[in-house]
This record gives sequence, C-alpha cells and structure tokens, in this order.
Amino acid sequence: MRVYDKRIILQKMDEETELWEDALTMHASINKAQNDSEISSSGTTKISRVLNFEVRYFKGLEQIADNTELYRIIYNGSRYNITDYDDYMLQHKTVRMRGVLY
Repeated sequence: MRVYDKRIILQKMDEETELWEDALTMHASINKAQNDSEISSSGTTKISRVLNFEVRYFKGLEQIADNTELYRIIYNGSRYNITDYDDYMLQHKTVRMRGVLY
C-alpha cells in the first residue's frame, strides 16, 4: 500500500504574465526515477535529478494531462518541470508525474 506523506504544491504559469501561481496542494508518494537524465551540451554532461510523484487521482488533475508545460511541482523548496503525466490505463485511481529538477 502506498503512503502519500510528502506535501507538494502544483503551480500553474499565467500565460499572460508568465508568473507562477499556486494551483493545488496535495500529498504524494515520491520515488527517485530509475535513472536521472543526462543532458549533453557543448561537450559537458549535466545530471538532472528526476523524481516520480504519485498522487491520488481527482478530477482537478485532468487539466495537467495535456498542458504539462504550464505546470510545475514544488517539493522541499525545489522546482520540478513536469515531463510526463500518467493516469495508468485511465483508471482514475492514481496519477504519476515525472519531475525534472531545474
């Protein structure tokens, strides 16, 4: 049984002002992704921290599914871009969001 004991905040970017605003506060189960992402630019390699945030499904999350670029996760004061949203088989039980630290 999953334990949803980590507090996260989902923020949404206002498209007109490009400022971030708190949209939702919830509790999540958080796990490190299997492998952190490696980004190579100009011959250097940068490792980005990647976490999987799993939350209980509720209808308000559907707005994120097709607009992940407008949302980010705040966890322990750090900001994570949402790179994936997965409502497994559209069962509406849990949602897993992959966050990349920036």
